[in-house]
This record gives sequence, C-alpha cells and structure tokens, in this order.
Amino acid sequence: MEEINKSEFRFDGYLIKHSSIDILKEVNDGMELGISIIPSGVKHNEKFVLTLQVSVTDKNGDFSVNLTTEGFFTFKENLDINKLGTFFTINAPALIFPYIRAYICMLTSLSGAGSIVLPTLNLIDVGKELSQKIINNDIEAD
Repeated sequence: MEEINKSEFRFDGYLIKHSSIDILKEVNDGMELGISIIPSGVKHNEKFVLTLQVSVTDKNGDFSVNLTTEGFFTFKENLDINKLGTFFTINAPALIFPYIRAYICMLTSLSGAGSIVLPTLNLIDVGKELSQKIINNDIEAD
C-alpha cells in the first residue's frame, strides 16, 4: 500500500464569527454589488488563522451583508519562508472565499427575499493587503 504524503499547507476549517443581513426590498442575482474584503492573519508556530471581514452592499443601500470569517490552517514546521508567504497570502484567501460565497448565497436564499450569488474574485489585491497585516506570534523553544 502506498504511503500518502501530507500537504505542506493544510486547510483545517473555518468559522463564521459574525454575520448580519439587512434587506429593505427583494434582492436578485443581477443586482449591482460592491464587495469589500479586509484581511488579517496571525501565525502561531505551525498554525495560521486568516480573518476576512466581508461587506457586500448594493448601490442603493437596499441590501447589505456583513460577516467576519476565520480560516484555520496548519503547515509543516520547517517550510520555506517564500512558500509560506504564498500559502498565507494567495492560497488561504482563495480556499476560504468559496465558503463565504456559499454562505451568502444560502443566507440570502433562506431570507425569502431572493438570493445573491457572488462572482468568483481575483484575490491578489487581498493577498497584497494581507501580507502587510500578518502578526507573527511564534513561541521560541528554550
């Protein structure tokens, strides 16, 4: 039997820590939406927690969803720092965003006022912002 190699960077799950929805009138998938994503992250030894604060609003103010999501990741202890930066800033947001899209779609569809399906997004700019906001909380071994 062949041994399975564990990934150098693994997605362990996510948690929607906060969500709110305001709907003043029926929503539909064709609405013109503004999407804001504010990232931050904390590295602690072999763990990384990515926080994304997401706001979705329509241009008329008839609809808004705000949520805060945490994604949990584990990585190999002696992973090359260059790879690690890419995993944190590019891969981590790309892994979590589909869950956010699905959550917002489900939340709006269950509201009874219609449903919103967010488009897939290029998260390169989110990754650039995130690279400036990662806190390193490593504990040194004695």
